[in-house]
Amino acid sequence: MKIEDMYVRDVMNQNPIYVEENEVLSKVISKMKEHQIHELPIVDSKKKVVGYIDFEHLMKRRSIPITSKVSTVMIKPPKVMDSTPVIDAIKIMANNGLRAIPVTDENDILVGLTTRTDFTRALLNAESFVSKPVEEIMVENPVAVLEDSTIYEALEKMRKLDEMSIPVVDDHNHLKGMVHIKDISNALWRDKERPTLGDMHGEKVRQTFLVKDFLSPPVNVLKNDKIKDAIKSMLDLKSHVVAITDNEGKLIGILTQKDLIEHFASSKAEEMAIVQITGLSEGDAILLDSIYTIIERELKKMAKFENYKPLSLTLHVEEHVSKTSEIVYVVRAKLITEKKVFYYTDQDANLLALVDRVMDSLHRMVRKEKEKEKELRRFMP
Repeated sequence: MKIEDMYVRDVMNQNPIYVEENEVLSKVISKMKEHQIHELPIVDSKKKVVGYIDFEHLMKRRSIPITSKVSTVMIKPPKVMDSTPVIDAIKIMANNGLRAIPVTDENDILVGLTTRTDFTRALLNAESFVSKPVEEIMVENPVAVLEDSTIYEALEKMRKLDEMSIPVVDDHNHLKGMVHIKDISNALWRDKERPTLGDMHGEKVRQTFLVKDFLSPPVNVLKNDKIKDAIKSMLDLKSHVVAITDNEGKLIGILTQKDLIEHFASSKAEEMAIVQITGLSEGDAILLDSIYTIIERELKKMAKFENYKPLSLTLHVEEHVSKTSEIVYVVRAKLITEKKVFYYTDQDANLLALVDRVMDSLHRMVRKEKEKEKELRRFMP
């Protein structure tokens, strides 16, 4: 079956685990641990979907007492029905940055749950997309963790990347394996009786758990392998991430389920580019509006370059504290255009000035690429 003929009902989990909106967080966490899951739909007494919660969102709100009701921290998910075409649902997921989306019927009653893994599997039915070489969409110079690092260091890197897995390397950057959130969950959940999520996160009292103690086999392909090979490796080894290595086994790139979904959604984009901002604290609507204004202005400029129309833009924001106790922001940008993918990273204490500079730099990179293309055509016979 071609992906164009598939509906959400064809790929979703039809019997998802869920919680009711009046449940306290301690019970929600226990249910996640019991079923080894990290995403839960939230329903009312009539099983109507009212929200969604995942592990990453809980960790961002880790100062909340675990006696709080889940309704106080839940996310309002976008509406996806079992009759929604898979391609449309993939676009919705890419645009909202969620790992999973509750699926409803026409009356908003929960009938399923669809995840990044479900959609990644569905991409095997998009032959033209998965037949491309991995190097066309892989992320170069990936973030990894050393095997002697603690799991808390690995967890922090995963949190900043908004990922559930991360490659593990030795001191010479040779791939040694992967560490997955599901493998270290028991260590992370062990203190669930503590009064806040932050305590559970290990902020006050930490035992020493090393990454090498939770090492899983490497999930990797070579850069000339096809995207379909990467997807099959992910699915076979139940990983959200596949590492790309050279012939000597050194890590040179990475490809995540999130990357796959974003690239595919971008290839199906119609008018406006898909924009996703991750890593920012919630609740600052004025700041987000200002950031989107800057993004919209620069994307309009880039849209004028033939063959380089922006299809998708992802900005990941990280907040660090400098040695002088000053807050410094790091923005990692990925711009997918019709012809090429551009990456740019920068940092500044002023977030709006930083976003403005990042977007301007992306614009300059696209313009330079277009000028280079024109110059080459001048010398073509």
